[in-house]
Amino acid sequence: LKYITKCKLVNDFVGQGYGLLDLDLNKEVIELVPGSIDAVMKAEAKDDDDHHHPLGPKACVGAGTGLGECFLTTSSLHPDDGYECYPTEGGHVDFVPRDALQVKLLNYLKQKFDQPNRISVERVVSGIGLANIYEFLAKEFPKLVNKDIHSEFENAGALQGKVVGVNANGDSPDELCKKAMDIMMSAYGAETGNCALKYIPTGGLYVSGGLTPKNIQFIKGEDSPFMKAYKDKGRMSGLLDSVPLFAVMVEDLGLRGARVCALREYNSMKNTFSV
Repeated sequence: LKYITKCKLVNDFVGQGYGLLDLDLNKEVIELVPGSIDAVMKAEAKDDDDHHHPLGPKACVGAGTGLGECFLTTSSLHPDDGYECYPTEGGHVDFVPRDALQVKLLNYLKQKFDQPNRISVERVVSGIGLANIYEFLAKEFPKLVNKDIHSEFENAGALQGKVVGVNANGDSPDELCKKAMDIMMSAYGAETGNCALKYIPTGGLYVSGGLTPKNIQFIKGEDSPFMKAYKDKGRMSGLLDSVPLFAVMVEDLGLRGARVCALREYNSMKNTFSV
């Protein structure tokens, strides 16, 4: 340890954000909006004088144990590195129901968590959120409850969301688990669309987190619950056509981002010592 002269702590989702800079867009993502890869490649290409065009912001939304969000802009601290990442607490914005059933879900969660006015979107869009939704639906539609799955759910502890996710997928998904997944993915798409409107990330909007590759069939495709909600932005729906959108299919972005941060610190130290 005596040779480690500097240590930098970063927010976990900042690690995810910097990990985006290490992605292979041809192998490690799925385009959710056609033409997204070409749009990003064109924006980041150098011109004939070997100069970069002005880089648009990037943003990342990722559901796993919780819901994380971050954004990246052209760096003034490290201009040669292209982007600097900034953390947010976007996962704790208000959950906004989109239909009558989700209004009931909101009221259920307000009572469950003793919150008279609002609920964080993370209570719905996350592994724990998926469990919350299933729990609500089991009470709302008791005749749809599969007793074996419900028993497994009740005894799964912190892995309740995994039980729902596993049974929502496959060739013969459980009806109640699939309904829970549809609701979560609709809320996920809506919040991702909110990020698109707030940041207008023409450098790419990336959907990461452990839930993305495991449940990609609920995310990709024009008719998926995710994409329907993502594009449902009323008068501003057309703006989303200018935002490249990707599903990240790898789960090691945080580690990659830590490497990017470490390399930047190393280069900064090296430049300091060489002066």
